[in-house]
Amino acid sequence: MPDFRLRHFGGPLVYASPNQNTPYENLPLNVVAQIGADGLGGMFGYFNHFLDWEGPVAEGSAAGWTLSGPTGTATIVLKDTRAGEIVLTNDGTGSAVATLQLGSASVGMNYIYAVGKRLWFGARLKFVTVATTELFFGVGTADTSPTVSGTLPSDGLFFHKTNTGTKVNFDARKDGTSTSKTLIGTTLVDDTYTILNMYVDPTGNVHLYQDGVELTASMIAAGTANLPGAADVMQFMIGIFSASMTLTLDWLYVYQEK
Repeated sequence: MPDFRLRHFGGPLVYASPNQNTPYENLPLNVVAQIGADGLGGMFGYFNHFLDWEGPVAEGSAAGWTLSGPTGTATIVLKDTRAGEIVLTNDGTGSAVATLQLGSASVGMNYIYAVGKRLWFGARLKFVTVATTELFFGVGTADTSPTVSGTLPSDGLFFHKTNTGTKVNFDARKDGTSTSKTLIGTTLVDDTYTILNMYVDPTGNVHLYQDGVELTASMIAAGTANLPGAADVMQFMIGIFSASMTLTLDWLYVYQEK
């Protein structure tokens, strides 16, 4: 990748080649980051701080997202808060499920686990009641009921929580078999935000974080059994299970190198 400098003249940060011999000269840096300084690399992904929400508010698809409620009825509300929030909600049906997919059953499988292709995802989230809500959060093969009581994706890298658990677990999963890190991080608290992050480094190690602290004992090393293969294309999903439960999201992101 060629050397580059940053320029900032009161507007957006822009790309500047040392010899100015590039078609990307003075493009905003966030654009160059997505295509790579040579036009061949870069990264792709999604971020939302939920100051607005173009996705579905009832079951269905909009703006690249799909909201499903295979049991009960799932809804999303954009909260009128200063920094932005959305609330994913199950109705009062027993064993209700709400799943939000970045894509659908047939499109949106954009992410893989592969050495040399760094992968990031994270979210700031909170539960109304921790000990009665199941959670799925991460990347996996498309699934409208991905929590433990549903059908965990056949392949994936994801945080999850049982309906009585107060800590999260993390699975690396391949062909229906998981390598699991159980009851990791700090105890979750009702109606209190926590930040969960995952990062696959350039050599393929999977690093986990909660509230900015790496959970070093829960790192999954490259070569560990049950890491997904490069042919196992996955999508970003969030799901909850349990009647009359909510999950509030302040922000979320998922990115990967091309």
